[in-house]
Amino acid sequence: MKLEYNILWIDNDIADYIANGEVGNIKSYLEDLGFEPQIETVEDEADLEDYLYLHKYDLIISDFNLNATTGDKIIEKIREEKGFSTEILFYTAKSNFRNDPEVKERLAFMDRITFHSNRDTFLDKAEKLIKLTLDKLLELNATRGLITAATSDLDVEIEKIVMQLIEKQQKSEDELNAIVTAKVHTPMKNKFETFWEKYTTFKVYFHKIDAVKKWEIFRDLLKPMKSDADISVFLEQNKSYQDQVIKIRNQFAHAQSIHDNGMLKLKGQMEGQDFEFTEDSCVEIRKNLINHKRNIEALKNILNN
Repeated sequence: MKLEYNILWIDNDIADYIANGEVGNIKSYLEDLGFEPQIETVEDEADLEDYLYLHKYDLIISDFNLNATTGDKIIEKIREEKGFSTEILFYTAKSNFRNDPEVKERLAFMDRITFHSNRDTFLDKAEKLIKLTLDKLLELNATRGLITAATSDLDVEIEKIVMQLIEKQQKSEDELNAIVTAKVHTPMKNKFETFWEKYTTFKVYFHKIDAVKKWEIFRDLLKPMKSDADISVFLEQNKSYQDQVIKIRNQFAHAQSIHDNGMLKLKGQMEGQDFEFTEDSCVEIRKNLINHKRNIEALKNILNN
């Protein structure tokens, strides 16, 4: 689910940045934009190799003057040896470090590098650079694909939990058939013999139905367990899933991008109702998706304990 924004932060004094709240400020900034920040902090540059393949990083932040090396050597390793084109922000207390002939030679022809010579004010620079990298991602047509993919991931998680629940609750074939009977469209109810010849079992049928019915079955299987306080809380939080996830995905599928008074929007009509999305509304959509993702992850932990 690509709603994460991954940062690699390298500094021998990174503990100070954590203690003083700078790392937390960057996290909060990204959360306010509707993303899940994943910030890997590296204190010893000797450990850098262990972190390079943890994520596909959207931004690398580094002190230029580390104890055992300098930033230009780090970027040479990242760009030349690893082949990463990630945006990089260097900061340092020195203002003339780029004038060193060896540094200039190593940095020649390398792009997507930003320098900031004041360690005390670099956070503002970092936020501006994050916004710059997000502007490309947050173009509405790209956002359409991002959100559609995220909702599909949630669908898959719901399918897995339903399969886990019918095993855990030891549902008989008759009970599973009753679930199907309650959810299939009326015309199908008159043709159950041929219906079961085609689908054979609940497990085969379940993957064929639409997202709303999957979600309803998912909730129906959880409701008998709501005496568990955690399950009850989840069911309450999950009430908005149809409107905040399934409906949004369907609207995005029917939307067209248009320019309205100089602003790019996604607009469309579904079931006789007009709708539109802007960059601001997409922030709220991403936040809702993250909340539902976290709730489902918490539910999985509850069911597995």
